[in-house]
Amino acid sequence: MISLLIDPTLEYPSSLDFFSPDEQFPEYPFTHLSSVKNPIYRAVRNCIAQSGLDSEHFNTPLWNPFGGFIKPGDRIFVLCNFANERRSNELVMDFQSRCTHGSVLRAIIDYILIATARTGTISFGNAPTQFCHWNQVLADTGADRVLQYYHDNNCQIEACDLRLYVTDASYLGAIRSVERRDETRGVHVNLGADSLLTALDLNPKHRYRIMNYDPSRTEYFHSGGKHEYVVNRQILDADVIFSIPKLKTHEKVGISCAIKGFVGTVGHKESLPHHRFGSPNVGGDEYPSDRWGVLQLASGFHERVQHTTPDSNRGSVLRAAYRVLRRAMRPIAPIVEGAWWGNDTAWRMVLDLVRIATYASNYGEMQTKPCRRHLVMIDGIYGGEGEGPAFPTAVRSGVLLFGDNLPAVDTMNALLMGFDPEKIPLVREASCLAKYPIASRPMDEERVIYKGQNLAVKDFQANPTYHFKPSDGWLGKI
Repeated sequence: MISLLIDPTLEYPSSLDFFSPDEQFPEYPFTHLSSVKNPIYRAVRNCIAQSGLDSEHFNTPLWNPFGGFIKPGDRIFVLCNFANERRSNELVMDFQSRCTHGSVLRAIIDYILIATARTGTISFGNAPTQFCHWNQVLADTGADRVLQYYHDNNCQIEACDLRLYVTDASYLGAIRSVERRDETRGVHVNLGADSLLTALDLNPKHRYRIMNYDPSRTEYFHSGGKHEYVVNRQILDADVIFSIPKLKTHEKVGISCAIKGFVGTVGHKESLPHHRFGSPNVGGDEYPSDRWGVLQLASGFHERVQHTTPDSNRGSVLRAAYRVLRRAMRPIAPIVEGAWWGNDTAWRMVLDLVRIATYASNYGEMQTKPCRRHLVMIDGIYGGEGEGPAFPTAVRSGVLLFGDNLPAVDTMNALLMGFDPEKIPLVREASCLAKYPIASRPMDEERVIYKGQNLAVKDFQANPTYHFKPSDGWLGKI
């Protein structure tokens, strides 16, 4: 069941009072109330209540809406979208359209605390880009205030940076320092022939790539019939993963919502193929065409740069040089790095990760039955259109969408953005995986509750609420 709430007048509240509610709801597990208006807490509560979960106890102290999914003693990981901190020239709204807001996080964790009876463990976070300053993104999203509130109230909530490789870079991309973290925190999961990337292995010219990482490392993880991902142990130790992603476009897979967020589970991003080297003419999907061979030369230079030691003088100079080259080429080559509708690699990688997060044991072996449950609350108070996920433009969408069926949730997200889910491989293929399926129910059985109506997903298709502008590489295609 999906519960949808749309109110474009909603605004994120100040973090002054830790995003506490401004009203003493009967089930509220604390006494502290906000002195400023907090419409988001109330909207999250209404969205959850609309789903009908534990309806017999609604508006009483016994209301426990997540109790059917989360039990006392469970280990919960709340998967956020903390890709990067706010840039100095970035509008606050644009930043808030791409990162999970602390006010939504606070409300969700409060209801998780009710379900766990304050036992078990609750952690939140993700694996942002290698360049992200973790403490700053927590401050920019208000998540640091959420963390402070729980610590002040003796709740054992932890913020987790899931990266195993972190760099500090200058504005031009020169690497100032490298931090390599404890490798025992990463679990290697090899899908082998069960990977969706296997369909691409038939082309002997494939060369899997992810920008800003050593290509030899990516080929190590994905070659010779091996398709291996390094997932942070905290994800696979969880009983329930509760995602709070954004509602935004994505240059490589079309949209970045519930399913795409699972890229944030991976400790070593070198294990994440984002595209294949070159144009389709040479077996790649990095860009549509390269009539003069200029893009292939630039990609080749980028690869040589990534083979150098990142924090060496030579490596830093070359990385800065590539950054300057890329900016100079942007006017004549806007679609590069797999940022277009013909990218046939990234969506496969993402679905591999969701299957791992569903079926992999905590020691990295795929099981025949799901090992953990999924819940999701889309934070679309501000959505992001255009050049997402890193450079979206904010849309006052006012959307909250709650569900337990990831493919159905992203089908609804695509419809809400005015896109055709059948034209987005990530969404279209998510609901029809033959092995390790991730849909908790067939799409024709999925229902959407909106404004008191109980609708089939197909009945909502004629009413897209917005018309988000897609990334340039997807214009006219979705």
